[in-house]
Amino acid sequence: MRKNYLAVALLISLCLAARAGATTVVYVVTPTGIVVGADGKGFPTGTVLKIVLLRGKYIVADIYAEHVKLTDTGAVLYDFPVWIKQIDQHTHAELSMGRLTEIIKNQMPTTFAFAIKAIETGEFTKGQAVADGVDAYLIQYVIAGYQNGIPTVYSLTLMPDWDTKTVNGPFQGLLKEENGQRADSYIGWRGRGVGIQSAMVADTKEQKELSAKIPVEFLAVGTGKDLTLHQASNVARALLGIEAEANPQYVGFPITVVTIPKIGCGFVRTYKKDVPTLSRLPKGTQGKQTEQPATQN
Repeated sequence: MRKNYLAVALLISLCLAARAGATTVVYVVTPTGIVVGADGKGFPTGTVLKIVLLRGKYIVADIYAEHVKLTDTGAVLYDFPVWIKQIDQHTHAELSMGRLTEIIKNQMPTTFAFAIKAIETGEFTKGQAVADGVDAYLIQYVIAGYQNGIPTVYSLTLMPDWDTKTVNGPFQGLLKEENGQRADSYIGWRGRGVGIQSAMVADTKEQKELSAKIPVEFLAVGTGKDLTLHQASNVARALLGIEAEANPQYVGFPITVVTIPKIGCGFVRTYKKDVPTLSRLPKGTQGKQTEQPATQN
């Protein structure tokens, strides 16, 4: 089993603000394209959009704080769909992956100035965050696309330092393949992942669920075979479904899956509910599943 690092979210739980936050993002890189999926559950209620396709070739997903508003006036401090539309106004058809990442990175401190100030002044403390079970991250974006022809997935993160009452970052990370995997074929996840983490352990309930839900993909990954884009989408849907079942307070349907083919325009599909089976093995191959798919976080 490869070690996964479960990212614990900081939801903007200021006493004066209502919020929708937390999520799970699964990304699957294949030789023929990139697939990224995100859940759509709002916190504490409702649904929110947490992932978008820009210019038909880039994916941006939001983790931990998708909507924040003042409870007394209803004024919206942050809303991901509105914010990403404003970002898109600064993009164009020839925009590079690196430039898009830079634009978002530069905007993050200004966008979350209200939360940064609350931490600096002590209005929002680690004790409050810990009481909510969240204290590590302020916001994280996952950005995926092709950079110089290479499939690339970045994370951009703002992280609070509770001891000094400061917020550090944005930190940029390359979410790359693990040792032994090819650069054009890997699976990973960010955000809440208690169910996904369990699915990576042999003989757990979650792994049995995963192998039953996507037996074709489970066998392919276990034997080192490439996934098609459709199969990659199934992997994202299955892992998100397992996380939604394991962590229903913060993760749930609808699930949105965005696909970027290596050649051609990207597309978006939304799934309103889970299904027990996404693929079926040909007759005579049942029972041949091997090791669990390896993911990174």
